[in-house]
Amino acid sequence: MGLLFNYVRLTGKLKKIALIADIETASFFKASGVKLAYGIRDSREAEKIIWDLVKNPDVVILMVTEAIADQVKPTLDEISRRIYPTVVVIPGKEGPMAGRESPILSLVRRTIGVEIKI
Repeated sequence: MGLLFNYVRLTGKLKKIALIADIETASFFKASGVKLAYGIRDSREAEKIIWDLVKNPDVVILMVTEAIADQVKPTLDEISRRIYPTVVVIPGKEGPMAGRESPILSLVRRTIGVEIKI
């Protein structure tokens, strides 16, 4: 199962998925096989790791938990204008935040420009 989360095939080459989350969530993902799972303590640490991952050409998907995404929103907005990595905001250990758009629907809307109503 970990290999499914760890790599994405893109143009014939395997690329990597990274996660930035609270320490507990990152530990869970690491135990599931995600090698690039970072548990962070504050927004400064998150910013540093995000920019390090953006510089890595092998990272094509960057998952960030909602709570951390709120702390580093300007940075994620800037990164989202790039082709890679694709930023996906996921619920944290607390579950989905109230009033937040589904991460999958948001990704579809950003990627293909189509609004999906469920």
